[in-house]
Amino acid sequence: MRLVSLINREESNGGFERLDVVKKYFQRIFTILSKEVREELMKLDLSKDELKEIKKELAFLTEKKQLEFLKELTKNNE
Repeated sequence: MRLVSLINREESNGGFERLDVVKKYFQRIFTILSKEVREELMKLDLSKDELKEIKKELAFLTEKKQLEFLKELTKNNE
């Protein structure tokens, strides 16, 4: 209810898009890794830091490119 009251109050001052919480929400990058991609990632023997870096790289690729990337990574990891 607090957010609703903030939105109503802010609408008269230029809209709710000026709220910091709304700005932060829309500045985030939302990506969903498919089940297949997640399963392939779990098969790899990687540290948490390596896994985090790979996920960052995958975030900007299409699912097809993600799978190609993982196949190459698997080949190189064997």
